[in-house]
Amino acid sequence: MSGSVAPYVFEKKRVEQGAPVIEGLPEVGLVGTITAAYIASSLGGDAVGYIEIPDLPPIVTVLESRILEPCRLYSVSVEQRKLLLLYSDVPVPPRSMWSIANSVTEIASTIKSPVISVGGIPEPDRLDIEKPKVYVLSNDEELVRMALATDYVQRFENGYLTGVKAAILKSAAKRDVRVLLALVQSHMNYPDPGAAAEVVTFLNKLLGMSIPVAPLLEQAEQLKMQMRDLMRRTSTNLSKMPIGLQLESPPGYIK
Repeated sequence: MSGSVAPYVFEKKRVEQGAPVIEGLPEVGLVGTITAAYIASSLGGDAVGYIEIPDLPPIVTVLESRILEPCRLYSVSVEQRKLLLLYSDVPVPPRSMWSIANSVTEIASTIKSPVISVGGIPEPDRLDIEKPKVYVLSNDEELVRMALATDYVQRFENGYLTGVKAAILKSAAKRDVRVLLALVQSHMNYPDPGAAAEVVTFLNKLLGMSIPVAPLLEQAEQLKMQMRDLMRRTSTNLSKMPIGLQLESPPGYIK
């Protein structure tokens, strides 16, 4: 099962070699989803491909009378830099996570690009935290050094990862793909635009961009309403996985 690849299509000629792949599939707080959608809408990205999600009934997205695949790839240009964004209107079923992760890393390998996987860490006290912390984890020490050099993030030192992000890390090892995870404290079962704004700020510093975050914060309440159904469906998926393990430390080992 872990070796399968979800069917995908992308227009390679419209995607720059080395362009970072920002993965924002729906998970905790929809942080990645909000981040990817906001960057795409802010920069006027074009859909250049899609990944089919197995184990879903037939489904398409209709947006302004256009028929689209639910899980789409967008190419965007910002300040002489190209990005490839992965965004989905529907959550990924647990049984499909391996194949989706394999598709993500295969695409990244094809264009010789790193994957920047963004998302949330469930924080029970999120309501009391005005500025949530961003944690980074990578299979490449150079990416970690670049991230820490922004002075905006901390290392993710101890804990567990589950879901798509864990699958991406495992899949990346087989394809020699560099992956940087950027995980921010967020609400577990509510869309969290405030947490997403922290991720956008970090990406600005990491990639030398200047995407404004004020509009994202200004429309926070509207986004929460728009995405409540997606959050509900995503929460149903998350309830099938031990996602709360992110907050736990693994047992110590005698050296």
